[in-house]
Amino acid sequence: MIKRRLDRIFHPANCGIGTGGCWVLTHSRNQAILRDLFALGDVVVLLLGAIVASLLRFDTFFPPDGFLVPTFMAPLVYLMVMVMVRGYQTLNPETMQIGLFRLLTAQLGTYALLLVFAYFAKVSEDFSRLWTGYSLLTGTALLIALRIGVFVWLRRKGIAGHFRPRVALISSAPEPLIISQLRARAESHSFTIVHNHRIVQDEQAGGSLRDALLEMRAAKPDIVVMAVNSNDKIRYADILDDIGAISSDLVEISDLNEGQAGDVASEWVILAGLPFLRRAMRPFGERGWWVKRLEDILLGAVALLLLSPIMLTIALAVKLTSRGPILFAQLRHGFNGETIRVMKFRSMYVDKMTDTPEKVQQARRNDPRITPLGAFLRKTSLDELPQLFNVLRGDMSLVGPRPHATAHNELYRTRIDGYFARHRVKPGITGWAQVNGWRGETDTDEKMRQRVLHDMYYIQNWSPWLDIRIMFLTLVNGFVHRNAY
Repeated sequence: MIKRRLDRIFHPANCGIGTGGCWVLTHSRNQAILRDLFALGDVVVLLLGAIVASLLRFDTFFPPDGFLVPTFMAPLVYLMVMVMVRGYQTLNPETMQIGLFRLLTAQLGTYALLLVFAYFAKVSEDFSRLWTGYSLLTGTALLIALRIGVFVWLRRKGIAGHFRPRVALISSAPEPLIISQLRARAESHSFTIVHNHRIVQDEQAGGSLRDALLEMRAAKPDIVVMAVNSNDKIRYADILDDIGAISSDLVEISDLNEGQAGDVASEWVILAGLPFLRRAMRPFGERGWWVKRLEDILLGAVALLLLSPIMLTIALAVKLTSRGPILFAQLRHGFNGETIRVMKFRSMYVDKMTDTPEKVQQARRNDPRITPLGAFLRKTSLDELPQLFNVLRGDMSLVGPRPHATAHNELYRTRIDGYFARHRVKPGITGWAQVNGWRGETDTDEKMRQRVLHDMYYIQNWSPWLDIRIMFLTLVNGFVHRNAY
C-alpha cells in the first residue's frame, strides 16, 4: 500500500511546483541573482528596442507621445508572460536553447496581447504598424543578444556551473542505492555535487566526519542530502546536528522500515526525479538573504553614525573607571555553527574574568565580577553597541537569535531538541525572543527552551516587516529589562 501511495505522489503529473503533492528542488542561490539581473536587463533592452524603432520610423530618439504607453507597457507585460512560461527558470547556460525558446514565446505572446488589447480598446488604428514591427524585431534581437552574450562570457570565464544547484551528500556505508542514483543523475539534471562524504566504521571517533562538516560549510551547498542509518545517527548525533544547522535545504532518504511512513503525506520533495523527505527549508528564501544583508548594511551604518558619540563616551568611561581594555571579545557560535568573535564593551574587572571557551559562568544578580559602570551598561544593554561592527563585518545581523557562548551551546544542545537549528541564520543584536521578555540569565531549561522556540518562530516567519517590528519594539520598550544584569 505504501508503494502504491508513493507511486501516486511521485507521478510526474503530481510533482509540479505548487501542486501540493510534492516539491521539486531546483533552486540555486546564484541562479536567483542571475534571474533578477536578467529581468532587469530585459526591461532595459526592450526600452532600448523601442528607442531604436523610433529612430528608424520617426527619426526621433524618444517615441512620440502617443507611443509612450505601449513603450512602457511592453516590458511589464513581457515580465508577466516570462513568469507564466517559466522563462526565468531556465537561465542555466547549459539549457540555453530551452531558455531562448521560452524567450521567443514570451516576446511573441507579449505583442499578441498588446495587439488584442489595442483592438478591443479601439486604438489599433492610431499605432504605426511599422513602428510595432521594428520594436518587436529590435527588442527580440537585443534579448537574444543579451542571453547569448552573457552565457558565452560565463562559459569563457569557467563559471557557468556556478549557477547550478549545489548539492552536498553524506551517507552511511555501504552507499545507499538512491545516493548512487543521485550521483549518476547530476549531469543530466544540471546540479553540482560539491561534497560527498561516506561514514565508515573507522571514523576515528568522528574526526573524519567533523572534517567533512568544515568542508561542507566552506562549500555553501544549496541542498544537503543525508542518508545515514540509525546506528550512525546515534553515534555521531552532535556532528550531524551541526550539519543540520547548515543554512541549506536539508533532505534525507526515508527508511520505511523505521516507521517513517507517516511522513509521506507532507514533507516529500523531488531531487533529480528521486524522492526525499525534507527535514528543514533554507531560511529567508532565495532573495531574502540579500534583502536582509542590505538592511543590515544601511541601518547598521546609520545606527553606528548616530550612536558614535554615545559609544565614544562609553569607551572613555570604561577606560577611566577600571583597569583593562575597552572592548571584550567573546567566542560565540554564529551562522552555520561557525565560531565568531562577538564584541562588547568590557563590563567586568579584568582579574575576575574567568570565562573560557569550555566554561562560561552566566552573569547573575549582584555579580561581584561586574564593575559599577558595567552594571549600568549591562542593565541598559549599552555594552552590546560594539556589535554594530560585527553587523557591518557580516558576522551578525541587526535582528536574529542572540549568540550564546560556545560552552552554553554544548550544554543545551543535549537538553533541547532542535537547539542548533537556530544557527541556520546569523545571530542578532536583538531578536524576537528578547522583545518578548526572554532575555537575561537562562538558569532553567524551560527559559532556554522558550528562547529557542521564539528564535525558531522568527526563522520560520521572517520578513523585512518582522525585522522592523522587532527593532521598533526594542526602541519603544527600551533596552532596560529586569532580567538584564
